[in-house]
Amino acid sequence: LGMIHLSSAKLYRELHQTALLIEQDYLRKLHKQKTSANSQYVNYYLGQTLLAAGKPTEAVTYLDRVKDKAGSKSPLKPYANIEMGLAYTKLKKSASAATLWSGVNTKDPELKAALAGAYAAAGVRGKKPAEMADAALLEAEKQRHAPSPRMLRNLLRAYAQDGATNKAIALLVKYDMKEAAFVEELGARKAISFYDVSLLEDMARSHLDAAVQHLERARTDTKLSSNAIYYLADAYLQQGKAEPALRAATDFLAQAQIPAQYANHARINQASARYLAGQRNEAHADWLSLADKSVADPAVLAEIVHACIQAGADCAKIEKISLTVADKGEGKKFFTLNAALGKYYLLQKDYAKAVTYMEAGRDKAYKNKIEVNNPLMLTALAEAYYRTRKFSESLEIYFEIGKEFPVVRQIQDSIQGIYAMEHQSAGEVKIF
Repeated sequence: LGMIHLSSAKLYRELHQTALLIEQDYLRKLHKQKTSANSQYVNYYLGQTLLAAGKPTEAVTYLDRVKDKAGSKSPLKPYANIEMGLAYTKLKKSASAATLWSGVNTKDPELKAALAGAYAAAGVRGKKPAEMADAALLEAEKQRHAPSPRMLRNLLRAYAQDGATNKAIALLVKYDMKEAAFVEELGARKAISFYDVSLLEDMARSHLDAAVQHLERARTDTKLSSNAIYYLADAYLQQGKAEPALRAATDFLAQAQIPAQYANHARINQASARYLAGQRNEAHADWLSLADKSVADPAVLAEIVHACIQAGADCAKIEKISLTVADKGEGKKFFTLNAALGKYYLLQKDYAKAVTYMEAGRDKAYKNKIEVNNPLMLTALAEAYYRTRKFSESLEIYFEIGKEFPVVRQIQDSIQGIYAMEHQSAGEVKIF
């Protein structure tokens, strides 16, 4: 279970990073449209997306534009105030946030869930966000209302960011989260689906916390302890916990008779933990030393490339070694190394090169099948296709991933929207 949750966490984190890019592009294009059927909701969702992208000042600008219109209450106005309050906490304006939040009608279970999510995201633990979420869900059930997609997202945010991991996972088991948070009808043939982009981040967090819980439990079993420690080092790294990750990797390496492939992986994690702990020169030296010793093992080189780019380090020397090996090799043995280099070039914004190497790292016989190809690589390739405006190729990948992970519909819908606007296509394309 720990291993499964850890893999899911990595995928949802990758999807979240891609969604942040694509959602911003889509909503900005939508905001600029000047037609007779302009969206009344785009300001809210663009502001929310900018907030998730770490741009609170810009987010406030759009959230503040969600106004009551024509003497009637805008249904999104209280939600905009809640999100604006969260933006103010990011800007160190806690008094402004408290003022906005104090005006929220918490008798409405939907709004109560939204406020609980904001409290959790802002770290306001004194408000007991998870307990607020429980109360909101109970009230909705008393009113015989099934939680709406938007409410489910807010409940998940409250549980995931307040440490109520088991409740968060229970929600994800019960609901596939593929439905749009809101669908705005703009005439007989046009509708716009809006999504909460932070959903993917909360899914990643929930799975990662669950992974650590299960692996720490497995560590207490003498028969499983060695395996658990091996994966815990990786899980702690994903959480950004340098010291526990370093201890786990060091403890694993202290054992006798470790197979070389597992020892190398642990050494890579050990170096990553050192980098995270501030020992950057030592970590980089460790990666380079291992890379020099692994020119005959492209799989190890691939892991080093991934570790370096995940740490945000200068990977130029590691790239040079890996590139020399990859360009001389052929066949499945080099798939993972080509894919790792493709991801590196994607982050370097060399999109054409990213596509070239990731395509070389994909099993052409099975193309986009996640049973054969690493979903993380496919997600990165889909982004590279999007960056190079190859919309159809990008959507093909998301279609395959979506068979197992329905939540990627939000990325599909956004790409479809961008494609329609750039090619001046009328109406809406539905994806099932």
